[in-house]
Amino acid sequence: MFFLFFCSIFKLKYVDSPNMRKTLLLLLLLCTKLTFAQLNDNFADDNFTNNPTWGGSTTNFQVIDGVLTSNGPNAAGTYTPYLSTPNLLASNVAWEFYLNLGFDPSTTNYPRIYLISNQQDLSSTTGLQGYYLQLGSATSAENFSFARQNGATITTLLTLPDKTRPVASSVGVRVRVERTSTGRWDIYTDFTGGRNFTHDGFIVDNTYTSTSYFGVYCRYNTASRYNLFKFDDFKIETYIDNAAPKVSAIKSLNTKTIEVTFDEPIDVTSAQTITNYSLSKGAGTPLTATMGSTSNVVNLTYANDFTSGEYTLTVNNVADVKGNAITTAATKAFIYVEPYTAQKGDVIFNEIMAAPSNTGILNKEYFELYNTTDKYIIITGWKYKDATATNLTTFGADTLAPKSYRIVCANGDVDQYKVYGKTLGISPWLALNNDKDDLNLFLPDGTTVIDFVSYADTWYGDNNKKTGYALELINPTGSCGGAFNWTASSGTNNGTPGAQNSVYNPQHTDNVAPKLLSATILSTTEVKLDFDKAIATAMLTDVNNYSINNNINKPISVVLNGTTNQSVTLNLATPILVGSESLLTISNLSNCNGVPINPNANTAVILLTDAIKAGEILISEVLFNERTGGAEFVEVYNPTSKILDLKELQISNASFSGTNDKKAISTTSVFIRPKTYWVLTKSPDAVTQQYDVKYPQQMVQVSNLPAYTNESGSVKLWKADELIDELSYTEKMHHALLKEVKGVSLERVSFTKSANEPGNLQSAAASVGYATPTYQNSQGEDSSVKNSFVVVNKTFSPDNDGFEDLLQIDYRFKENGNLATINIYTDKGVLVRRLARNTSMSTQGTITWDGLSDSGQLCKVGLYVIKV
Repeated sequence: MFFLFFCSIFKLKYVDSPNMRKTLLLLLLLCTKLTFAQLNDNFADDNFTNNPTWGGSTTNFQVIDGVLTSNGPNAAGTYTPYLSTPNLLASNVAWEFYLNLGFDPSTTNYPRIYLISNQQDLSSTTGLQGYYLQLGSATSAENFSFARQNGATITTLLTLPDKTRPVASSVGVRVRVERTSTGRWDIYTDFTGGRNFTHDGFIVDNTYTSTSYFGVYCRYNTASRYNLFKFDDFKIETYIDNAAPKVSAIKSLNTKTIEVTFDEPIDVTSAQTITNYSLSKGAGTPLTATMGSTSNVVNLTYANDFTSGEYTLTVNNVADVKGNAITTAATKAFIYVEPYTAQKGDVIFNEIMAAPSNTGILNKEYFELYNTTDKYIIITGWKYKDATATNLTTFGADTLAPKSYRIVCANGDVDQYKVYGKTLGISPWLALNNDKDDLNLFLPDGTTVIDFVSYADTWYGDNNKKTGYALELINPTGSCGGAFNWTASSGTNNGTPGAQNSVYNPQHTDNVAPKLLSATILSTTEVKLDFDKAIATAMLTDVNNYSINNNINKPISVVLNGTTNQSVTLNLATPILVGSESLLTISNLSNCNGVPINPNANTAVILLTDAIKAGEILISEVLFNERTGGAEFVEVYNPTSKILDLKELQISNASFSGTNDKKAISTTSVFIRPKTYWVLTKSPDAVTQQYDVKYPQQMVQVSNLPAYTNESGSVKLWKADELIDELSYTEKMHHALLKEVKGVSLERVSFTKSANEPGNLQSAAASVGYATPTYQNSQGEDSSVKNSFVVVNKTFSPDNDGFEDLLQIDYRFKENGNLATINIYTDKGVLVRRLARNTSMSTQGTITWDGLSDSGQLCKVGLYVIKV
């Protein structure tokens, strides 16, 4: 105890004389008074029964390793053990203590520290009057609330701001509370357990000005908490306020008046003396200084309007109510922002960390805003949302200086990112999707768009940078957005929050014209158009830039879809007729850099097709056992005289259990004209590389095309739940003489018969490369044809002069599944060339001879015989 140490000093200096006896008596009396006026207990004596003496639920506490620790019942129920000790200091006093909780506090498991109490029993609500701090309440479990108690009536005076704890599931905090004689309470905390205190708040309350006890109170109804309340380093000491007031905040009330807030009540006379204030930028001394709405606020009014920018207020000689005056000029800076409504593009998304790496330095999500203007822009109350959010997230108070950046992240990540620049925490934080997302920034009305970005992971430009790297805007001063103007960061930390982007290039411009991606009929009078990049609103919504022939003409209106400026809906006066094919042409649209769209290359067929019925789209061919490096495909055929839309259909592979995993063929219209063949495959390129694809434009990439097994399977076409066509196959359907069936398709012979009728599936002919994607099957049926072989040219000269260099033999068969052996002999009967040996043949085709023998020598001039 302080008192024992104080007295022992004077005992050592005692000299036996009358005067010294009087002095010692006075000091001893002083020591007796200090015994009840101060407290200092760190439990180094391993008890709480002496120096000082604590009373209350003494069986529910123990001292372990110099720490006061709860030891209540370890059983179901609600328990409120407490300890208290005498204390008479209630004003001009400072309390300090350390608190450790081995759990996350809540509304049912929490501690209270009674700073002031008129009674020893802290668990009783009968007659108790005082003040306490509580950690764990209905308003906050992350910091303290400060309350006044009068019996059973609790009045929360102050809820302190949430704090980030080093370990979320426990608490280790040191607290200091100061109270002046005027009833001002200041509360400081350090949630690392040290003494690097931060000022969390203050309140003025002078309801109770005396005390008898100080103590701790533990409340728990979770049995495992019984021994997890720990306290240490209690100190109560006299605190004298001799500090001058400080300016804590400045804000503008109008174009000529600012509100100055001090950290404590101030003397009215000194506060209203105009010569005690001086404002920078030539504003000088105010015209008037008047007290504001509370005793710690003064309003200063100046002669001239403020201009946007940073001001510095110098304050001198202003005193608090105790007379503590500012004797050394104090300064406080603030930013004044002239009234200005931000326009679209004034503030933009400049950087996005959507997929941080756990091992990276920048390992939390964030996005960065950039003020492109020379103005200060208040972003207080602005709204933000992503693609899936149903509610908007609102920004707190903040102002963007000209050409400045703002890092925006979750509240809990502010401490991590504020080292890189000014940071704004928001809640709730809307998680950024790794693959793609739509970010939208609005004015406080929640509807006026300031900026948007629809990013995708393809924008990184490097698959190795899709995780752990930020997406950065290349040219923030240009009007071009989209993939063209974004790429992965090349910064040292894989991102540059709060600073100029690592990929910054103000000369980066888009010289590629926009392109029409799709035209989708929504109704007989509505057509939706999608473009590959953003186009200026005025151009995009101008009805004169669109025209449809067949007397449909230009639309009556054009409506933007979404905020990306890449999609519109044309509203037509003349309805689109079913089966009537029209052509849409587009003109006078340009990208952000003024590069115009090519009207000839950006047309679209406008066609409202008949609904597909069963048997109107037929399965023509299937490759289920692809070659190495190849791709499976299904070919379909339109036997009708109508143009049909494959967008209506789904494709499946029936499982052994009979279930069907249906996959949409396309999300956009795919018009299949009469008597044409179309191929569905995951990889059109792989099919094109291995086969003769006569009509590449009739290939449809179906990324989720069902897989078909090599042994057997079933291909089905659906329109919702209606079966349109079905083809079942087995590997045994291939021609018996084929030594290798890998890479050989099965072709449908007749479209007038069911695909599953025996013999209606045949191996594609070797003569066509074992498949016929996008054109007539090699084993097709034609009843009007007679078997024939025709030598087109009776003579030929293989001298590579471009004239009759090849002998051409055309053939046609009435039936499919034919094998042919074709040999060339001299007029003497000598075999010189085998053109085919038991080769499967298509129902029609061409065979050529280049004049070479089997040994690769050019045959002599003369007569030759062809034997088939």
